[in-house]
Amino acid sequence: MIPRLGSLAVAVTLLASLPAPGASEKSNLRLTVETPVNGAVIGDPQGMAFVSGQALALFGDYKTFDIVFVVDTSDSTATPSGEDIDGDGKVGQSGGRGISSIFGRLIPLPSSDPGDSILAAEVAAVANLLQQLDPRTTRVGIVSFAGDYDPLTPDAFTEVPLTSEYELVMKGLARVLRRGPANMTNMVDAINLSMIELLGTQSAYSEPRRDSRPKRIVMFLTDGRPTLPIEGSSLQNAKMAIDHATRARKFDIRIDTFALGPDALSEPISVVEMARVSDGVFTPVKRPADLRAVFEQIDFSEIEALGVSNATTGAEAHYLTQNADGSFAALLDMQEGRNRIEVYARATDGSRMRREITVDFVPGAEAQRLSFREVAQRNRLLEDRLRDLKHRRMELETEREERVRAELLAEIERQRDAAEKKADEMRKRLEIETEPE
Repeated sequence: MIPRLGSLAVAVTLLASLPAPGASEKSNLRLTVETPVNGAVIGDPQGMAFVSGQALALFGDYKTFDIVFVVDTSDSTATPSGEDIDGDGKVGQSGGRGISSIFGRLIPLPSSDPGDSILAAEVAAVANLLQQLDPRTTRVGIVSFAGDYDPLTPDAFTEVPLTSEYELVMKGLARVLRRGPANMTNMVDAINLSMIELLGTQSAYSEPRRDSRPKRIVMFLTDGRPTLPIEGSSLQNAKMAIDHATRARKFDIRIDTFALGPDALSEPISVVEMARVSDGVFTPVKRPADLRAVFEQIDFSEIEALGVSNATTGAEAHYLTQNADGSFAALLDMQEGRNRIEVYARATDGSRMRREITVDFVPGAEAQRLSFREVAQRNRLLEDRLRDLKHRRMELETEREERVRAELLAEIERQRDAAEKKADEMRKRLEIETEPE
């Protein structure tokens, strides 16, 4: 955790000294295929090509992303998320089971397993989304927030300045989890600090980009409502948070908010309006444990449809993943000889683009040379393929077992009928009378 000196007023003054950006320009669609390169000769024992690239609907000169994840670490995030987040085979339960629900609402009751807390769910979701981002185009930072009664001490902290070294982000997340939850909820400080880092002001720990103007996004996670900076005045705190989100929009900073659990959804005015006034997206997450699944659906690319196909054979990619920042990867079946690979993208504003490359597939030829990140993406797709093959094999085995079972039952019925007929004939031959019912 990097300490921050100075008061809220200082932060506001620093932001006020920055010029507001101009209005966003009309979007344009960018579509690139990074691998394989046009004219490549490739081989693969499984007869597939790994295709990757990026599809983005750009606004103005945006070519990169800067994302600050704002993580709530207040007392209430110690409560159970409802799922086995840490994978130890046990689901953390409320440490106050048997205590009245009224008492539990007044004093947060921690999880019996801190690894399954709401804070753990926040950290796991951020780590999960991190795997989908491309460090070549996307920098990530972490800001944590809570709050105490001292107005002269900071309530938000830069855990990790904006960086493309995701290993540092993962270490920062681990530190947040180890430190654990504490204190109250100051959303105003959290918004201010995330703006400072994204804008690269003089007091920021993040270095401003020199080569491009990034698309700036705040991913704001909270399980509660603002209880600071004014103690005992939730509505006034909410108004201040909304006012600062409005200011963020003037600097082209979008705030996506995620309200986790019943407390955040009981008084959602802050998170709903923070997203609305900054052109962001509000997402209610009733079960905090579902946050990871919610994050898997996040998309900043403004791409409505994406397709990868082999124009030579007419085959579509069976396994295609589209990441939040517009990067994509696919496994595509090849035929021996020349293949035309086509990538298609449609943006949310209706604009369309196609890219086509030609490759020669030669069984036994050198496999594609992939970066570490591309190897990881390809492995995930292969794991999906293997899982589907196993699932299909199980389905086939089940179908076969059902067919065998049906045939067995039919044979039993035939044998039963035949046996009963034979018994009836023998009964008549032996003149055995059946007992009356």
